[in-house]
Amino acid sequence: PPEAYEQVRKRFEAGTLGGGGIWTTDDSGRVLLVRHEGETAWSDPGGKQEPGESIEAAARRETKEETGIEAEITGVRQVHRLEIRDESGEKSPIHRLIVIFDGEPLSGDIRPQEGEIAEVRWWRERPDDLLYDELAEFPIPTTE
Repeated sequence: PPEAYEQVRKRFEAGTLGGGGIWTTDDSGRVLLVRHEGETAWSDPGGKQEPGESIEAAARRETKEETGIEAEITGVRQVHRLEIRDESGEKSPIHRLIVIFDGEPLSGDIRPQEGEIAEVRWWRERPDDLLYDELAEFPIPTTE
């Protein structure tokens, strides 16, 4: 829709490239996942990059905001390039980069972000309901 396209365009013109999240795993192989308010499905924590912020910093910030856990990035798990188009097709598409990093917890206690996240959990097994299909390819648990 035009309003959504304009929001993305403004963020792009402010210097943002996209966003990121962290596939955070602990020493026993459990994975930290969130469930957003109004959703039944689980996903990795993450969100949009702010102007002047690197995608790595956005992933660390969003993970801490959404879960209460400060995480260290240890690698890159997956990269997505999204093409945002307006409904009319008259405006140029905007390309956004979404990076899911691998990471480990450094500190903090899990707690959901008020007003956005309904639940935060460490998972030993894959939840039945995942927010997007690619999550089914990520290892849970991460150790045998």
